[in-house]
Amino acid sequence: MQIENKTRSDKLMLDLRSHVKSHYPLIYLVTQEDEVADSLIAELAEARGIIEWNMARGMVRFDTKQPFEDAHLQDLSTALLHMIEQDYERKVIVLRDVHVGLRDNPVAVARLKALAMQFIDRHDSEVTIFLVSPQVFVPQELEKFVVLFELPLPDKEVIRAMLDEFVQLYEVVVDEGTRERLVMSFQGLTRYEIGQLLLRSYQSDGEINGQDVELIQEAKAQIIQKGGSLELVKSTEELKSIGGLKSLKAWLKQKDKVLQRWPEASRFGVDAPKGIMVVGMPGCGKSLTAKAASNLFRLPLLRLDMGSMMGKYVGESEGNLRRALSLAEAVSPCVLWVDEVEKAFVGIGGGGANSEVATRMFGYFLTWMQEKTSHVFVIATANDISALPPELLRKGRFDEIFYVDFPNDTERKEIFRLHLAKRANSENRINDSWENISLDDLVAKSVNYSGADIEAAVKDAIEKAFVDGGKTLDTERLMAVLRNTHPLGEIMKDKVKEIKAKFDAMKIKKAS
Repeated sequence: MQIENKTRSDKLMLDLRSHVKSHYPLIYLVTQEDEVADSLIAELAEARGIIEWNMARGMVRFDTKQPFEDAHLQDLSTALLHMIEQDYERKVIVLRDVHVGLRDNPVAVARLKALAMQFIDRHDSEVTIFLVSPQVFVPQELEKFVVLFELPLPDKEVIRAMLDEFVQLYEVVVDEGTRERLVMSFQGLTRYEIGQLLLRSYQSDGEINGQDVELIQEAKAQIIQKGGSLELVKSTEELKSIGGLKSLKAWLKQKDKVLQRWPEASRFGVDAPKGIMVVGMPGCGKSLTAKAASNLFRLPLLRLDMGSMMGKYVGESEGNLRRALSLAEAVSPCVLWVDEVEKAFVGIGGGGANSEVATRMFGYFLTWMQEKTSHVFVIATANDISALPPELLRKGRFDEIFYVDFPNDTERKEIFRLHLAKRANSENRINDSWENISLDDLVAKSVNYSGADIEAAVKDAIEKAFVDGGKTLDTERLMAVLRNTHPLGEIMKDKVKEIKAKFDAMKIKKAS
């Protein structure tokens, strides 16, 4: 199924053709779809001959992938030396899987540079080298010679055309609502993956229906596990299990109504939800919000650890981030949780190699946030917003920014009630009457406690009651734990005061 979206593919072809005509020596195509890359290269080559090197078979014929009889040349550095000696004219050279062939291979890097220089010095040779790989790896020696093109995955129009072709071929009936759900679920997958999932869905029951969306999500979970750059977080948290944060909860419920009726909302003119940033005090519900939001939206939750993106090679960190975000798009619709985002871009503008890497990663993340069209709802959490670059906070990056403060009296009462009710049973004799527990006394004693502090106190008190012979959990036992607890608001009193002042000065919307 070689179906393309004409508008987007025409623009890509125009850009590629412009670079080929301008004699750019190295054009890097980032894609997992070799057939799509081959189709573009064949069209760009026009009347020129094409030769290919790949890791599996060495020097091969481009159209058949069969090795030349006289030159297998499986080693990339040897193959490049062979090409240098040939003095090609009017040729297209395809080097496939170069992220493997060039890594830790300085001889291959040097010879590829020499080959590129050879063609730069002779414009009349009309030779273009295409580097094809599923990931970016550009050694520093080659940076100024390389231009990158990331080939897009199938968009909605391409997926619809593929689905229609399959439905017609296998003579199955798919209603319009199911069709739109399938199209959204297939977003971010390659043509091969979509084709295989359609076949698998059809072979299971002879139909293509709404139940196949679950099959697609299972396949996407496999993609996450294989990718390794994202963590699939499973949680049972719900909004009702979070105390307080009334305004934030109402905002998320409004977004849920949009997401659950997205085709209708889109036709009405509603913009696709981008995401939210939740900032504020540690232990006050930021992480819980991310987990509860994914369950509210009925979408998988992916956690992005920015620290794991850092690599030792030039361009590797940016490549890691690019792959992680591409993976999130591949499993969309989903919720992408970027935890402690302020730590990801520390050092921007400070000078030095680490600052340059952080700046490039930040730039790529901002561009992706601004331009993404896939249904990836981003939830970024941060403790100290003053450490974040101001560009991340301007309107358009996120739909809204909320500030989470230490819970007030009413919220602490609700949090105590939630954690006690969660652990209530006949053994510890907690029940809805709260006859042994005065919530008002607990609230008075827990000023400047975070939600996490309160949960820890309840758990500690229940454990002490059990160790003390299974005694009833009462107010005094809870108060004793609170008296011996030093919450974060007390331990870091000056720092907390400073952070609060910054949040107030920035006039960020409060979550409560």
